[in-house]
Amino acid sequence: MAPKQGRDENAASLSIQEPTVYDHNQRLVPESFLALFAKHGRPTLPRDEIEARHEAAEDLALHVAELFTAKHLTAEDAGDALRRCFDGLVAAETTTRREAAWVACRVAEVLEWPIPAWLAETVAAAD
Repeated sequence: MAPKQGRDENAASLSIQEPTVYDHNQRLVPESFLALFAKHGRPTLPRDEIEARHEAAEDLALHVAELFTAKHLTAEDAGDALRRCFDGLVAAETTTRREAAWVACRVAEVLEWPIPAWLAETVAAAD
């Protein structure tokens, strides 16, 4: 009589499937950006809209950083350059003040510039 197969032996013969990875898990949106669209810890916009806004803001920040680099701006120019960036975004009304501040901070981060006091205060006031 053949030995009875235990539950563990049967489980080992099953093929193991990788967990499904959903598209929304593929996009990493930083907490600092998610916080722009949250109230009392809950999102105020659908996730796909937040992701789209983040992608646009990140692209914008990278292009602005590239432009500042091409113009040979340095950390000494940071305050003025970031102020113009912020003011331009706010004036264009394509972003909220909070998003404009996030973009300016992201530009500073990419270029390894210090965040000017006025921008830190703007970010703090927006929260």
